[in-house]
Amino acid sequence: MGFLLGLIRLLRRNSDRNRDRRTSNNSDSIETNRCSGDTHRDLSASFVEHHMHIAQLSEKFFHSHVDIVEPKKSKGLSKAEAAQKLKTDGRNALSPPKTISNMELFARQFKNLLWLLMFGAAALCFLTYIYDPTDALNLYVGIFIVAIVFIMCVVSFFEEKKGVEVVRAFQTLMPTSCQVIRDGKEMILNPEELVVGDVVVVRSGSKVPADIRIIGCTDFFLETSSITGEAEPLEFNAKTADAKHSIFESYNIAFNGSFCVDGEGYGLVIRTGEMTVIGQIASLTLGQKDQKCKFETEIERFVQFITILAISMATIIFTIGLIVNGGNDVIRLFVTGFLMVIIANVPQGLPTTVTTELTIIARRMAKKSVFLKKLEKIDSVGATTVIASDKTGTLTKNCMTVTDLWYNNSYNSARPENQGRTTKKRNLSAMNTLGWYDAPLSDILNVICVCNKARIENNMTTKIRPPRIDSELDLTVYRAQPVKEMLISGNPSEVALLRFASGMLDAKEVRDNFHVVFEVPFNSVRKYHLILACTEATWAEMDDRKKKNADAEFILMIKGAPEVLIKQCSTVNIDGGSKELNEKRMDDFNSAYETFGDEGCRVIGFACKKFRAPASSVFSIKSSTVPMNGWDFLGMSAIMDPPRDDTPRAIKACKEAGIKVYMVTGDHKSTATAIARQIGMIDSEEVTNLDHNRQVIRRTNSTDWAVITGPELPELNEKQWDALLEHRYIVFARTTPEHKLLIVTESQKRGECVTVTGDGVNDAPALKKADVGVAMGLAGSDVAKQAADIILLDDNFSSIVAGIEEGRLLFDNLRKTIAYTMTHMWPELVPVMLNFFFGFPLGLTPVQILSIDLITDIPPAVSLAYEGPEADIMLQPPRKKETHLVTKGLITYTYLFMSIFISVGGVVGYLLSYYLNGINPMELAFSAHKHFKVGASNFTTAAGVVLDAETQVYMAAQAAAAFHIAVVVGQAWHLWMCLTRRVSIFTHGMANIVALLAVIIDLLLICLFTFVPGVQYVFGSQPPPWQCWVVPVVVGVWIWIFNELRKFGIRNYPKNKMVRLVKW
Repeated sequence: MGFLLGLIRLLRRNSDRNRDRRTSNNSDSIETNRCSGDTHRDLSASFVEHHMHIAQLSEKFFHSHVDIVEPKKSKGLSKAEAAQKLKTDGRNALSPPKTISNMELFARQFKNLLWLLMFGAAALCFLTYIYDPTDALNLYVGIFIVAIVFIMCVVSFFEEKKGVEVVRAFQTLMPTSCQVIRDGKEMILNPEELVVGDVVVVRSGSKVPADIRIIGCTDFFLETSSITGEAEPLEFNAKTADAKHSIFESYNIAFNGSFCVDGEGYGLVIRTGEMTVIGQIASLTLGQKDQKCKFETEIERFVQFITILAISMATIIFTIGLIVNGGNDVIRLFVTGFLMVIIANVPQGLPTTVTTELTIIARRMAKKSVFLKKLEKIDSVGATTVIASDKTGTLTKNCMTVTDLWYNNSYNSARPENQGRTTKKRNLSAMNTLGWYDAPLSDILNVICVCNKARIENNMTTKIRPPRIDSELDLTVYRAQPVKEMLISGNPSEVALLRFASGMLDAKEVRDNFHVVFEVPFNSVRKYHLILACTEATWAEMDDRKKKNADAEFILMIKGAPEVLIKQCSTVNIDGGSKELNEKRMDDFNSAYETFGDEGCRVIGFACKKFRAPASSVFSIKSSTVPMNGWDFLGMSAIMDPPRDDTPRAIKACKEAGIKVYMVTGDHKSTATAIARQIGMIDSEEVTNLDHNRQVIRRTNSTDWAVITGPELPELNEKQWDALLEHRYIVFARTTPEHKLLIVTESQKRGECVTVTGDGVNDAPALKKADVGVAMGLAGSDVAKQAADIILLDDNFSSIVAGIEEGRLLFDNLRKTIAYTMTHMWPELVPVMLNFFFGFPLGLTPVQILSIDLITDIPPAVSLAYEGPEADIMLQPPRKKETHLVTKGLITYTYLFMSIFISVGGVVGYLLSYYLNGINPMELAFSAHKHFKVGASNFTTAAGVVLDAETQVYMAAQAAAAFHIAVVVGQAWHLWMCLTRRVSIFTHGMANIVALLAVIIDLLLICLFTFVPGVQYVFGSQPPPWQCWVVPVVVGVWIWIFNELRKFGIRNYPKNKMVRLVKW
């Protein structure tokens, strides 16, 4: 844990948060902090208790009444002293994260620049109406704009409210109760009521409720994953640490949130609340401001582009209109030439589409066990080029499992139904399946059950052991019984062994058949666990045997490191008989041990010795009453955390998608490499390793992967980092969270978009630094969850890959939405320009333009959010970091092709309507000033037909309706082409029911606007000749042909200049 020191220093440099109050509250713990608010103080320097002897601690915390001789008998604080401290120091709790209220969330919807632009247009409409109250149209347009924007904001609010949830931090990390000694009595207390100086008791199965200095313990093992992220338990003690060791390198301080897996410990509370290590890291890390993600930047960039374009075009067209019209009719020119141009440029459906798309993806990801804390981050997930993933629990099952056994000088799969694993040294054909009671398997199972500290819950049941009749029949009957999993807790390796044994017999019954007489627990020095036991029948007769000075039969069961056990053995059990441990059998043992080790397995050996001794014997290692040699070696087991079933498929998907995968683990290099091979990251025996002599990363024939250890990383120079990170698949072994932060930083320096996983408190800086931080929902600490952008509820690597696909889909669908909505610009501007520059009657009324932008274009635009991924979405390489949402190709496609195609259709339909009414298109030029409006003078056609004002207005309404129909129906055809960017629509299909409904709604709406009396008046429409309906169909067919040719070119000639011109 030494890396924590450097991490805290780094975080403190970025922190300016004042902790004067909390510091003073913990004055009893740190005298030097009494008046200090210096946030740059080295955290390690504030801890002195690990260097203090128990006598010194007793003197410092004299109110705690620590018993120096027997810490268990310490009286602790009095209730009155504790109450006073609680009042002055505050509760032992961490500050909850800030949440956003519904009002703030609703107000945030109106901050969108597009809406502000629309509100500006509405305000100008109201001002125009105030200036000239005779023209009520300006008032109606303003009200209509405000109403639509308000409705859109309400919809966005409810969508975002559904999609965004706030993660409640630290609740599961803080224990719900703890045991404390006060007034000499042990009591159960709410952890929030703990104060500095309390004497707490931590036993197996409970969490450490605060930072404590251990003053006494027995076989005290803590799992510190909430701090370090590593699940392997560590042994803690009460010994005084050396002066050279920091708080994080000592094992006499138990940090808040650690979990006791074995033994019991007594400790003095030295830190509470935010002054604990976990509180400090959480506050410093989470107090940093979040950087604006690329998705938000891209949306802002697009909105700014549209805003500048809209205002510029509106100003230019309005100015030209004023000049052409000689400065007359300013109000009409302002409404149609300025406001309508702005409205025509604004993609009103975009904000709602963005919110809807994010919400849809959030719901879809929730079903895949992925919780999106920050919805906008899903786009960054889609842009991921590197996944730096933890191994344990993410790539693997986080469940230590017995995979194989070696006994009778042969390899045996750990389950009858297990297929085993094929390696270079051990062929599948050589694998045996376990017989039901093959010797010495029965003895191995006895050792596993009895010589094991894992706990079995009493209220759970197991299968009924079948009678010992026939091995194959017994196994068939046993496997056919319904399984009810036992709840087994303890050290992961011992849990794995006991779970394995429980799959073959009733482990609790085996335990009940033996009485433990003497025990030597496992520690890192001995490297074995020894049990001396006798059967329950023998134990029942023990008193009688003692009276008769008779002997009793005992059995010594040992479990531990095979290389340690084998040295104490003189025989090997083969087929139930003890055979001499000669040189050949020793070679066989070494070969098997090496094979399991090469596969990255943890290997545990088993031995036993049966002997007779006086029933009155008092056993002790020191008195030599326990035989410590001449053991009988039974065999050994291979234990590993196997890969998840779907991990290989996810790794293959990453390779196909061009995504680099880094395995970042604290495990040994051989273990990590073995797992990497099993999941498909490494498909060769050869790997690339660091060559310190040449100061380069050596390459082998397989240049795609490399293996390196964490301690080597700080020594790399820039060239070595460049060479290392050129590999697509890298195993980083023996790493710490500090190394993980370094990996993220170096990758980002080289332009990578990094998604990193983490579960420990110390992973928080890496999660914050990465483009996307992914925390584990099951095994992760809440500090990690709070620092992350995404939480995997199932801790599954394949869920990250699913998130990448969703992120790519978001980017694709937003581009499709923009391509669709931007297309309506020219069709809405062309009639205004024809009117302003050439005096043609207005082809679209202001209400018709508004109806396109705010009514008919909205359903299709939103429907694109429901579009599924294209078939090749995960076969494309990741997009580059500099790739923008709106590109030159997209602008060219929309403004120079689709927009013009539909505009041509609109103009043709408009002119065709007049032509079918007997008016030549050339006669329309410069006629709008005097004709085709209410109160117009008579218009004489080239054929000599005189049209009165009412007829002119009717024909103009027909032509406007024709133009309106051409735009709406043309966009409906265009929508189908926007469903895909590369794949043919005939291959992709039209499975988007929402898009189909949107087209139907649009067709019904255009019919409503055109044919329904009353509505016609509002929109200035009249039914045009039927031929006008044919025009958008022809345009639509041409749009399909053009797009199919364009997509064919993208798929087959992506680098062609003409293709790149319209590629988006």
